[in-house]
Amino acid sequence: MDQQDVEQKIEELVRRDPRYRHDAYPFVANAVTFTVGRLPKHRHVSALELLHGVRDYAQKEFGVLAQQVLDEWGIHEAADVGSIVYSLIGAELLSASQDDSPEEFEIDFPLIEPESGPHRQPHAPLPKID
Repeated sequence: MDQQDVEQKIEELVRRDPRYRHDAYPFVANAVTFTVGRLPKHRHVSALELLHGVRDYAQKEFGVLAQQVLDEWGIHEAADVGSIVYSLIGAELLSASQDDSPEEFEIDFPLIEPESGPHRQPHAPLPKID
């Protein structure tokens, strides 16, 4: 399948489900590739593994703007990722195992890590005002 065929399929997905912007589809497909690429051996990934991969890929690609970009594209929660994944599967742009289901994405999962913990950039100290 060439890039033009992929683009046509994505355009059709956007027409059928306008909740998600065009860029959301290749982003999720690329996040699948990113997630599988981190594994020591190529294999199928679970919904939870993919959600971790989506979060890490968004952070890698967009940094502090990740939440804003995902929101702009209509990706607000794990179920949105699942909807996009299953749309891509229906368009034969991704594949699934027989044991997979869209319901696996219906979990409470933060797509962007909270602004705390070891990954947070410390703020510069404020100047002391006398």
